[in-house]
Amino acid sequence: MKLIGLLGGLGWETTSLYYRLLNELTQRQHGERQAARILLHSVNNGIINDAITRGDIVQLLSILSNAARSLKDGGADFMVLASNSMHRYAEEIEQASGLELLHISDAVGAEIRQAGHRTVALLGTQRTMEGHFYPERLRKHASAKVLTPDLNERVEVNRVIHEELAKGVVRTGSREFIGDLIRKLCDGGAEAVVLGCSELTNIVTPAPGAIPFYDTTRLHAEAAVKRALEVTYA
Repeated sequence: MKLIGLLGGLGWETTSLYYRLLNELTQRQHGERQAARILLHSVNNGIINDAITRGDIVQLLSILSNAARSLKDGGADFMVLASNSMHRYAEEIEQASGLELLHISDAVGAEIRQAGHRTVALLGTQRTMEGHFYPERLRKHASAKVLTPDLNERVEVNRVIHEELAKGVVRTGSREFIGDLIRKLCDGGAEAVVLGCSELTNIVTPAPGAIPFYDTTRLHAEAAVKRALEVTYA
């Protein structure tokens, strides 16, 4: 079993979810007494957010790259970055650390490619929706086009994630807003929806026969366990 390097803290709730999923999926393959081999480096998300607010990308990359190097020095065989939005810096972190990074959009892209979707909608934080890593990698690896909401809608999705869902609050009005937004994106040609933020799974409930939803956090964790165990999920 390979040692998974988990770069977390962005924030700790998502890191906790990754830790749980990695162990649950490992147990599913090897039995209840088994556990994933995980080396965790959890950074201070407050400092990360301060650097982003100041536009200090040099400090941001320094923190994340140093954390990644510590995972390599600790013997990790590969790295999982427990954040959708921070994958916009995935290549820089991987290059600076010399440790293979299992990219979250590649895990999602494999599912989209297998399903044959040509156009997908992306929901997440504003940084994720406005980043280039999902559109570029999904176009390259899955031949899929990515649709995102309009600016005002992106701002509102971001607000719902940070001010409500991240605090355990699920408001009816916000659920209706997200539902209407998904229908609008589907009317615009989306054949599936990529949930590029773990909190969104708390407000989006897939219905039988409805448009497919791709939970990026779970797919990323599944890809990590597959890489660590070198197994294929049924």
